[in-house]
Amino acid sequence: MLTYKILDSVNQIDRAEWNLIFGDIPEGYGFFKTIEESNLEGFSFSYVLICEGKDILLIASLFSADFNLDIAAKGTVQKLILCIRKFLPRFLIVKTLFCGSPFGENGILGIKKDAQDKEALICALTKIMKIICKEKNIPLVMFKDFLKESVSILEPLQTQGFFMVEGFPAVVTELPFHSLDDYFKSLSHNTRKDLRRKIKKAQSAKAIEVKVINNAEDEIFEIYRLYLNTYNAAGVRFEKLTPEFFINIGRNMSTQTKFFLYYFGDKLAAFNLCFVNKDTLIDKFIGFDYNIAYKYNLYFFSWCYNIEWCLKNSMHYYQVGQTDYHPKIRLGGRLVPLYAYLKHGNPVLNLILKLLAKVLKPANFDETINV
Repeated sequence: MLTYKILDSVNQIDRAEWNLIFGDIPEGYGFFKTIEESNLEGFSFSYVLICEGKDILLIASLFSADFNLDIAAKGTVQKLILCIRKFLPRFLIVKTLFCGSPFGENGILGIKKDAQDKEALICALTKIMKIICKEKNIPLVMFKDFLKESVSILEPLQTQGFFMVEGFPAVVTELPFHSLDDYFKSLSHNTRKDLRRKIKKAQSAKAIEVKVINNAEDEIFEIYRLYLNTYNAAGVRFEKLTPEFFINIGRNMSTQTKFFLYYFGDKLAAFNLCFVNKDTLIDKFIGFDYNIAYKYNLYFFSWCYNIEWCLKNSMHYYQVGQTDYHPKIRLGGRLVPLYAYLKHGNPVLNLILKLLAKVLKPANFDETINV
């Protein structure tokens, strides 16, 4: 007989039991501990454990937040929606219960490897999520950003009224190279020429010092200032991080966390926050002083520095996340499709949402996405 628990903190789950269910994933126990402790405005976190006797068969990380259904929209469609919001402020904004993480590289759902009836576990999870939605008056459920190989596990959702949509794909750069020069040779002639020119411009300005550290608490105020610069300039936003996040990540994931800090003189001009997982460097967040960054091509300089760091440290993949696809693909990245399953509690609105999702999917607003 299956039983379940709903917990409000990952700290209530034994870390060894979590690792047994999830295995070695890029963003695990320490990552969820960090996002819980970082006071993200508008987010509420919880965890569902489904058990058989004393054995944990499934762990699902859940969070609730407002979701803009038009998050991918650009151009005329975006302008029209913004006009409607002048009169209806919450138009296409829906309170949602998510399975996954606000900004994980992909959705995760922990199911014990030797669990006999995975379909029954998925069905049990959706029933529990329905109970949570009813208690908290949440109309929409979403399984967020799952990889293609996870779709088969989630197929039972379609018999329960869920529908699948394409999300923002991730981008991964494969690195079968021995040196940075080998990487350059893999690019098109025009890209290679342009990239070398940009790097030369950066290097000729003045001495650029780069520090790679696991904990950046001493620079937290400057890092957060640069993060806000990039956050405010972004076309697509979901979560807004806090200074506590950048502090806690270095404490809770010290062995995986790498802060790449780029200095011009004594001034911090850019940073990358990255995670190391096996043979992959995952570039999570970036921030710039744009007065310096635009002048000296810091985006491209940091990209090449990170590529070279990967090659020197036996990293075979450089994963650079979602959005801003054109430069990433031009620099050798390939798209990794991600999918979501959605269901609105109202059957009529669920049908409307299913039709609307075909119009508002990211590929309709970015021609570089061909997943």
